[in-house]
Amino acid sequence: MLIRILAIFFLSTTPVLAQTTERWDLPLDPRDWKLAAENRDGRLTERIYVAPGESEYFWNEKIVIGHQRLAFSPDDYLTGFIEHLNEHCRPYKMKPLEQEETAVFLQWEGDCRITGQQFEYRRVVVAKDGVHVLAYAAKLNRLSEAKRQAWLGILREAKLK
Repeated sequence: MLIRILAIFFLSTTPVLAQTTERWDLPLDPRDWKLAAENRDGRLTERIYVAPGESEYFWNEKIVIGHQRLAFSPDDYLTGFIEHLNEHCRPYKMKPLEQEETAVFLQWEGDCRITGQQFEYRRVVVAKDGVHVLAYAAKLNRLSEAKRQAWLGILREAKLK
């Protein structure tokens, strides 16, 4: 479990120069999203996209695309993710939206130490090449119900290439 927690920490802090090909076919809204950070540690890769004028640490909206080249279940992934939330985003509320043997889709909101109050949809899919994560996060004061529903649809429609 400690390895998983360390992996999540390194996933969010280690910079990488080489960009890998995106595996998600994601129909984004018409804004010009930009890659703000690409982090990699061993088998873990994470890319953070932000809206125009925002950065990796100062954002109102962001998209996180992650890949871990390890085979484990969505439940195993969630165990590590919940530990991360317990450590960095308390209090928080989590609600599963969909769960299957190889996929989970959830929403959570909480008060994170570095970024403050936020809301996130997170989709986790286990494939032959590892675990793929797709998330949309927004500051709670910036997320209307219409935008929330639009992003729910975008993330549900996203497919792995």
